[in-house]
Amino acid sequence: MRVSIVCVLLAFPVLAQFAPDQMMRPYAYTNDAGKVLTCRLHSPRFPEAGKKYPLILFLHGSNECGTNNLSQIKMGLPKLLSSLLLQQEQVMVLAPQCSRENWWVKNVSMSADHALAKNIAPSLAAVLELCQHLVETKQADPDRLYITGLSLGGFATWDAIQRYPKMFAAAVPICGNGDIQQVRAIKSMPIWVFHAKDDKHVPVDCSRRMVKKLKAAGAKKVNYTEYESGGHNSWDRAYANKQMIEWLLQQTNKKEPWWKFW
Repeated sequence: MRVSIVCVLLAFPVLAQFAPDQMMRPYAYTNDAGKVLTCRLHSPRFPEAGKKYPLILFLHGSNECGTNNLSQIKMGLPKLLSSLLLQQEQVMVLAPQCSRENWWVKNVSMSADHALAKNIAPSLAAVLELCQHLVETKQADPDRLYITGLSLGGFATWDAIQRYPKMFAAAVPICGNGDIQQVRAIKSMPIWVFHAKDDKHVPVDCSRRMVKKLKAAGAKKVNYTEYESGGHNSWDRAYANKQMIEWLLQQTNKKEPWWKFW
C-alpha cells in the first residue's frame, strides 16, 4: 500500500506536464505595424545553445476563434502534444488564435469551386510573419517548419502552403479544403491528409478531390487517411497516429530562407 501511494505522488507531476494550458505558455508578438498577435508557444525546457528545433504551426478550428488565448489549445492539440512527448521529441509548437471577425481564410467553401482569395487573410499573414520571427530569435529550424490544422485550420493549412509552397517542409491538413486549381504549386511537398467519411460539417469529398488532383499532377509524397466514422472529429486519431508523427518529423526542406519567396 505504501508503495502504491508513493507511485501516485511521483506520477502526478509527470501527468501534469501533459496539460496543454501548462505546456503552452502565453506568448505575444508585435510586428512592425504595431499589431499584437497573442498565441501559445511550447518550447524545449532546456534548449541547447546554438541548436535549432523543429517548429510545428497548429491552426485551430472555427469554434475556437476568440481573444482569450486559451480556446485554441483545447481541440486536437492535447493529442498532438501527447504524441510528441511520448516519443520524447524536442520540438516547438506554436498555437495562435484568430478572432471571430478575422478568420484564417477569407472565404470558406465546401465545393470544388473553393478558391484562394486574392490576398491572404491578415490573421494568417501575421502568423507566418511570427514563424519567421521565431526562426530568427527562438531557435526554430527554418528547414523543419511544419504546418497542420483542423476544420477551419485545415482550410488555412491548404491556403498557406498553396500561397507559399517553399515555406514548410511538410503539411498535415485535417478535414479542410483547398483550391484544386492550385495544386501544381505543392505537388512536391510531403502532405498527409486526414478526413472522416461521415463528416457532416466538411464533406469528405473536399479532401478526396485535393488528393486526386495532387496525384494527377504528379505528386509522389501525398498520403491520405480516411476514417469510416468519427464525424467531424478526425483530428484526435490523426494526431495520435504514431506513424504520422514520425513521418512528419523526418521531413526536411533545405533551401534559401523561405521569406525571400514572399
